[in-house]
Amino acid sequence: MAISTRGRYGIRALLAIVKANRPLSTARISKLEDISLPYLEQICNRLKRAGIVLSRRGAQGGYILARPANKISVGEVIAILDGPVKFGQCHNPEHEEECEKRDICASRRFWSELESDVNSKLYRTTLQDLKDLEAGLIEQVQAKSNEPNLLRS
Repeated sequence: MAISTRGRYGIRALLAIVKANRPLSTARISKLEDISLPYLEQICNRLKRAGIVLSRRGAQGGYILARPANKISVGEVIAILDGPVKFGQCHNPEHEEECEKRDICASRRFWSELESDVNSKLYRTTLQDLKDLEAGLIEQVQAKSNEPNLLRS
């Protein structure tokens, strides 16, 4: 299972909006995140229809979040852009009757638990969490770059 480029780019675009803390045009997001402008416009239109972003017109216009960053989960965005995250059919309730071994199948149990764990992480993680994580990573990199290189003699 892989999250599509649409899902990954959607998260990156939203994170750019969160970090800017002001409306961003798709052209600006495209440049900042190195995402094709036509593809980004499709993504932003989906996010707008789903109520994740609002668009503002005018010289200072662009996209803004419709809700605070700590109220928008990665899971919600991925579900909008890619559909639900699933790891197979056999453990989903609508397909339970199709398998005679469903009650004793270790594989079914494994995939079901993995799907639950992944979705739990996706829905617990917000755009604000990603912004904070990125800020921490940047601090770590900057701290390392300011340290003297101990391997030099």
